[in-house]
Amino acid sequence: MRFLLGLIAILAAFILLRSLLEPVVKAVVALLTPPAATHTAAGVRSGSAPRASELKKDPVCGTFVAPELAVTQEIRGQIMHFCSPKCRDEYSRRA
Repeated sequence: MRFLLGLIAILAAFILLRSLLEPVVKAVVALLTPPAATHTAAGVRSGSAPRASELKKDPVCGTFVAPELAVTQEIRGQIMHFCSPKCRDEYSRRA
């Protein structure tokens, strides 16, 4: 019986301690976390990974690539996005 009461007391102390420390831990994490990405005037998020809708499909191999990482080339007035120089060169040979 004493063991059970001791176990309940330890559990109650743990729950109380957790409820007291949780707001403090959340505040510290909020201070250490970098600010959320903000939208620029052009509507593009800065400081974050590209969203799926922003990915461009390579016309040669079909790989989806982020525009800022893509190998680009203007072809007939249109900017084309490629995953690699190899795909860009292959597309140029076909055109």
